[in-house]
Amino acid sequence: MLTYKFKLYPSKEQQEKLWLHANKLNFIYNYFLNQRIENYKNGIKTSQYTQQKELVLLKKDDKILKEIHSQSVQHVTLRLQNSYKDFFRRVKSGKEAPGFPKFRSCKNFFGICFPQPNDMKQVIKDNIFETKQYGKIEFNKHIDIQGNLKQIYITFEKNKFYICITTDYIKDIQQNLNNTIAIDIGLKNLIVATDGTKIENCTHAKYFDKQIDQLQSRADKKKKGSRRNKRLKRTIQRLYELKTRKINDFQHKVSKQLSCKYDTIFVENLSLKKMSETEKTGLNKAIRNAKFGQFISFLKYKVNNIVLVNPYNTSKTCNNCGKIHKDLKLSDRTISCECGITYDRDENAAKNIFCLGQAILERGCNQSVTIDEAIAFKQE
Repeated sequence: MLTYKFKLYPSKEQQEKLWLHANKLNFIYNYFLNQRIENYKNGIKTSQYTQQKELVLLKKDDKILKEIHSQSVQHVTLRLQNSYKDFFRRVKSGKEAPGFPKFRSCKNFFGICFPQPNDMKQVIKDNIFETKQYGKIEFNKHIDIQGNLKQIYITFEKNKFYICITTDYIKDIQQNLNNTIAIDIGLKNLIVATDGTKIENCTHAKYFDKQIDQLQSRADKKKKGSRRNKRLKRTIQRLYELKTRKINDFQHKVSKQLSCKYDTIFVENLSLKKMSETEKTGLNKAIRNAKFGQFISFLKYKVNNIVLVNPYNTSKTCNNCGKIHKDLKLSDRTISCECGITYDRDENAAKNIFCLGQAILERGCNQSVTIDEAIAFKQE
């Protein structure tokens, strides 16, 4: 499955209709969520199918619901059902906060989904998306769409409409790559690899954050709700969007470069939430801006095999002798070990990650194996 995301350009009338339908779907979602909560209190079981049957009655009393495509309306019950499934999955795992489904605000656009576009009177020809409900809407088709249509989704992000087109196309994965590499992810260098590759992290976040802070300071001095305040808020929003696009583009290019050269990549299984909330380093904002989790997710779907390893002491353990430098500070980038070797901290960490990855793949070790155990296997 492959999803294409294009910018959509509806007219003012089409925008009003899209918002009207989205708010109505939002109302249906909240209505059914409240129904499930009340039924649970009264000991009544509620399923997705019983709520879908109720949609027929709701449509008779609501003209706007009749205008929306029936599959788009039915998809609301599926979204609610999936929210409940995710909630019970999180409760069962106990690894994260359960997060019970919440009521949605109509201020946020409720995405309009067409789950079976091939069975509906809608067509995508060149750069035109046409439906019976909204007519012809132009979108920026910057890449050819391959495969058969499986789902179409209209969303609204940062004052812009987008169309997400999912197809059944599966990319051909190169099978002739047998190269294996380990990478250490950091703030100064996004990656330091075992083959000597170093790619410096982008500085877009610092540049845009400085501009955003200046504009935010000016906006705070203006009267809340005034024209100047709103104009500055819109400018700040556009800068945030530009900052995100720049960082995403950089990480996509780096992950694509790695996926073209390597078949298997070893990378640390970082606790990103703890890293970005600690009070020790003062680098919380920089870690959030670096988007390490997003970069790893890009690698996961682009590379054939991603092996996550235990990050415990990978940067403090000498890869040559196994000594752990417990007093090592974050500012110490070069380490001189008692075994007579002086090495770069990040390069050493990449080598340790490689040892851990080999222990997992070749020796069948668990992903919780530590670098001490991996070095012991290496010396056997």
